[in-house]
Amino acid sequence: MNIRAVGWLLGCVLLLLAGFMLVPAVVSAWFREQAAFEGCIGSALVTAIAGGFFTVTCRDATITEEGRVDYFRREGLAAVGLSWMLAALAGSMPFLFSGVMTSPVDAFFESASGFTTTGATILTPDAIDGLPRGIAFWRSFTHWLGGIGIVLVFVLLFPAGGRSLFRSEVPGISREAVQQRVRDSALGLVRIYVVLTLVEVLALWIVQRDLFDAFIHAFGTLATGGFSSHSSSVLYYSSWKVELILVVFMFAAGINFAVYDIFLRQGLRGAWRAACGSSEIRAYAGLIVGSTLLIAVILWFWGGSNGNPESDLPNYTSLTKSLRDSLFTVVSVQTSTGFGTEDFNRWPDVCRILLMVLAICGACAGSTGGGMKVVRFLILAKAALQGVRNFARPRAIHSVRLDGGSLPDGTVGMVMSYCGLWFLVFIVGTLIIAGMDIRPPAGFEDQVPLIAATSVLASLNNIGPGLAAVGPAGNFAFMPEAAKLLLSFFMILGRLEFYAVVILFVPRFWRS
Repeated sequence: MNIRAVGWLLGCVLLLLAGFMLVPAVVSAWFREQAAFEGCIGSALVTAIAGGFFTVTCRDATITEEGRVDYFRREGLAAVGLSWMLAALAGSMPFLFSGVMTSPVDAFFESASGFTTTGATILTPDAIDGLPRGIAFWRSFTHWLGGIGIVLVFVLLFPAGGRSLFRSEVPGISREAVQQRVRDSALGLVRIYVVLTLVEVLALWIVQRDLFDAFIHAFGTLATGGFSSHSSSVLYYSSWKVELILVVFMFAAGINFAVYDIFLRQGLRGAWRAACGSSEIRAYAGLIVGSTLLIAVILWFWGGSNGNPESDLPNYTSLTKSLRDSLFTVVSVQTSTGFGTEDFNRWPDVCRILLMVLAICGACAGSTGGGMKVVRFLILAKAALQGVRNFARPRAIHSVRLDGGSLPDGTVGMVMSYCGLWFLVFIVGTLIIAGMDIRPPAGFEDQVPLIAATSVLASLNNIGPGLAAVGPAGNFAFMPEAAKLLLSFFMILGRLEFYAVVILFVPRFWRS
């Protein structure tokens, strides 16, 4: 292991991050927010000094005489895992230096939630509505940076060895999308990401006429993050037009970005053919449509307040209202975005359980969405059917097939290993969190097990809201500091698909 090569790569990440911190500084200057401006500038300066130190001290052991970057798969994997931890640490400084937060743990939690596109927050509703514009921008900008991945950004600068980095950050992307040079594929994905963001900003600006809010919600949508500039989230607008725009772009962000790469090379027809030919994308769309209809019907029969003006429940006597809220919530939860138009914590239990199942399932591999990914559940289902066939006909040769091809046993084994690891971490994490001194707000005192389980689930799947006190209308402020740190670690663990982080704790990985 070339430790200095890892240090040089991390230094480059910090330098890039320092440059990005100047953007919210400009926003703060525009709105004449002195404390926020000084906080962003100070953070950028500290981050740049740290990045410069790493790049200068580690350069001689990293750059060859031919000017190439000398690192291999292990160095790339180490840089992937460590860069997210460093980014979360550096990203916490604007919150602290601006005076918005006084607790380093709270600032780290908010930063980790941003970069991992989780969207969980420790801020109360009043604190969210009172955030300086520059800090609110940085809070959502971390979503946007995390969505495409800091690692993916520096792949553009270092094509040598970039394939391992690229696959680590976008593990589900198809072979077709990475057969070209990694640099070209990465540039194409970044262009798509930027263009989609600008198109959404324009659409939102036309509808609600607030450019700042348009950027905030576009950042949260394309990255499937969910931070909003308003404590009531998207409900603030009460606009079906805004909701429709967000639904379209949330759905698009949950699709494998390899489809967009194919669009750049083969046009709309090629991309459409690839999307329709993908079992994962068909299952992803089918889950959204089926779940939307099911929840809408349940809400309609339930009725909510049933038109009673004294009830604080939403009125679901209209099928249109039921469909509207169901569609937005299902897309938001399955893509792990976390925007809300209604507090689904108050919906019938069957709806809440179904939403948590969708959250675990997640979006497509190779997208900015979270969750365990649809393709893994497809492979698990097919492997289970294969097991039944093998039991019935033990001498026959059966293989797991996906999209017309047979999957290697190693691929099926890795999927099973990942799912087993996920459930192990979920169970152990839930037990640890439940064993801490959790003091939830009034009305939720008897729901600690549910709070513990869904907070871990929301963190591992990068969803944001869970149920009970950590639901869409709640926050994580009441959690003890140890729980916040553990949940922050779970966010990074889930964002990097476990292995890139777990491998950092294997001693053999660091040996020469």
